[in-house]
Amino acid sequence: MINSLIRRCAPVAVLAALLSATAFATPTLAASSHTVKCVGTADFCGATVSIAGGAANKLVTINLTDTDFHRVAVRVIPSASRGAFSITKASFKTGGSVYQFTLNAVKSNPKGARIILLFAAGFAA
Repeated sequence: MINSLIRRCAPVAVLAALLSATAFATPTLAASSHTVKCVGTADFCGATVSIAGGAANKLVTINLTDTDFHRVAVRVIPSASRGAFSITKASFKTGGSVYQFTLNAVKSNPKGARIILLFAAGFAA
């Protein structure tokens, strides 16, 4: 019963932690690559990537908390930035412990705009 409750609440807790941790983050998209740590457990984690001010062919690397994850969701904040970015060439590397993709985003994305990528073990998206 407790394990079931933890599994159901963990995604919400991780998402809340990501939102609060990145609310005041300063975007730095001028570089051609960016590495992000996925925050969570061995079963579920989330990573936040800034799209504020745009990006052009930026290589994003996400260090996952474990292996054998699947990307289960991509969220965007604010919702007005939905469709104002693209993720291409996405793949898992290093035995599934790293997720890598190319990010493009329009320059008109406002300050604080970001995407949140959620990963989970055990099932495919």
